[in-house]
Amino acid sequence: MNSAHSQLLRQKLKEAVRSFFVGRAYQEVETPIAVVCPGTEIHLQYFQTQWTDYQKNTHDLFLRSSPELHMKQLLADGMHRIFQIASCFRNSGEKSTWHHPEFSMIEWYETGISYHDFIDLTAALIKHCGSKMQPVLQQCGIGATELPSTFEKITIKDAFKNFAKIDLVDSDPALARKAIDAGVFSVNDHDDFETTFFKTLIEKIEPILATKAGTILYDYPASQAALSAVEDGVARRFEFYIGRTELSNGFKELLGESDNRSRITHAMSERQKHGYSVPAQDEDFYAAMGKQIPECCGNALGFDRLLALICGLNGIAPIIPFRSARVWSTTSDSQS
Repeated sequence: MNSAHSQLLRQKLKEAVRSFFVGRAYQEVETPIAVVCPGTEIHLQYFQTQWTDYQKNTHDLFLRSSPELHMKQLLADGMHRIFQIASCFRNSGEKSTWHHPEFSMIEWYETGISYHDFIDLTAALIKHCGSKMQPVLQQCGIGATELPSTFEKITIKDAFKNFAKIDLVDSDPALARKAIDAGVFSVNDHDDFETTFFKTLIEKIEPILATKAGTILYDYPASQAALSAVEDGVARRFEFYIGRTELSNGFKELLGESDNRSRITHAMSERQKHGYSVPAQDEDFYAAMGKQIPECCGNALGFDRLLALICGLNGIAPIIPFRSARVWSTTSDSQS
């Protein structure tokens, strides 16, 4: 794919995304890229930089891995439907068929919407974008592609039971032994719950998803909640897959200052145990979470992944501008 086509495709997908959200009374927003706290996940790695002020004092900053924390501050300031097409950055190995250190994310939040209605909204966005992109695919000489018209919904617990033959119990110390007995070859006896959970997901469940057009995995173990709400013992978290490719990660959002502070503090403690960098916590975010925010949901969807799937590609390399530049081509990548 030449540069002119990739740039046109990116432009047209952005137009499709904007038309979808503006038609639903969403406001497009902008948030900072260089931030105090780039994210709250345990295992993500970040690009670090510094700001030097006029007194020559230095301040540690990071490139954001997601605009999540600042977009939620906008909810606290009274906004109700917001979206952003955001440049995001993740370090240390984020270069493979479906990953790149710099990528684009579609992230959006809505207050007053139910968890399952928000899941349906995500499916509608995907369908809208797939339809709007067909004329430009033809213009670029790309054969028509079809995204799933419907998505099969299945809880994580049922996916483990049906696809891996494992009864999933959150924080189960015996999960590694169950997985080994179920034939998950990558699991070792000493693997903890989280490690075993994700190894099983990759080895046993995702290959089944590859046989399906579209799947929504939802209601994760509470231990895997990140910043999603926990209700009835499960995390109100969902992920969209097209085939085996994970496309988005959405939450019914965790609200309240103390709960968010507790979750993030725990995540930072785990980062320290793993020897990862530990960014400063964002006190402005905590102050915002102390305000009265209505129940809300949010989602982060990979822009580049969506475009690649619409184009029928097996990875994001052809549609990320300048991906083959020398700095990136020096590392191993089957798509370079």
